[in-house]
Amino acid sequence: MVAPTPQELGQCDNVYVSEVGETSVVIFKQDSTESKICTIVVRGSTDNYMDDIERAIDDGVNTFKGLTKDGRCLPGAGAIETELAKRVTSYGETCPGLDQYAIKKFAESLETIPKTLAENAGLKSAEIMTKLYASHQEGLTTVGVDIEADDVAVKDAAKNDILDLFVTKFWALKFAVNAACTILKVDQVFMSKPSGGPKAKTNDQYDED
Repeated sequence: MVAPTPQELGQCDNVYVSEVGETSVVIFKQDSTESKICTIVVRGSTDNYMDDIERAIDDGVNTFKGLTKDGRCLPGAGAIETELAKRVTSYGETCPGLDQYAIKKFAESLETIPKTLAENAGLKSAEIMTKLYASHQEGLTTVGVDIEADDVAVKDAAKNDILDLFVTKFWALKFAVNAACTILKVDQVFMSKPSGGPKAKTNDQYDED
């Protein structure tokens, strides 16, 4: 073991003790150079509120990390899922036999995203899907759910800068399909019996007093 070098120790412009709420913390602050490390302090009235903020920050950081690895984006607001559902349904109609039903059900499962967006916004999902399919049949492939409208409405997600990461869509669809295929491959389920020996004998003459 040898003493660390100044380069290994690093340097800091300001090191001081401060209070955040009622907690004493040691703060390391760089003023002269840009630091690659930062600490985000989350404060709130309740634990649930702070948990929501923490998840929002975590989602934002992960989205930025994803953009640095693959900057490709797709129109959001359920536009991509609606267009995929339309095209898969059209392909299913060209397939004969029972395959047609499986393909159409797969297309129906893609409608979950726009339907969920509509329901979370307090809108009628059936009316939203009707308007979405009507727009996509006209060639407006980037139209998605408008959750800010007072009534059931759709809008162009690409023009309104409502975007989703390509990587997120790719892996979400891949994992969902793999999970469904794994379940479909299970042809038999074995149920184990409760473990343990014989039941203990009861004493009919037992007196609690």
